[in-house]
Amino acid sequence: MTRAAALLALLLAGCSEPPVTGTGAPDAVPVDSSLVDVLADVQIAAARAALAAPARRDAALDSLRAVALAAHGLSADDLRDRQARLASDPAEARATYDAVATALDAARIAAP
Repeated sequence: MTRAAALLALLLAGCSEPPVTGTGAPDAVPVDSSLVDVLADVQIAAARAALAAPARRDAALDSLRAVALAAHGLSADDLRDRQARLASDPAEARATYDAVATALDAARIAAP
């Protein structure tokens, strides 16, 4: 349990800063900041899993992804549904993934 709590803390620390969600231009597309946070945490989980030994990568990815989703109160199906809805609006998808990249950059810069 202690290891899972530590991993959760690392995942959540990656997105402690609120993401930038647009350029401020009148035509800027609003994004769902909670989805940005989830996607950033899932990406951090995938990056961490990639560091595991090859024989353990799939298990590590599944475990870390489950921790990230649980931290946001989501199931894998919930995330899949939200991503499917996002895919139906290319402008919103682009703005959302730009905000995820901004959140990940901010987390990288803020890391000690």
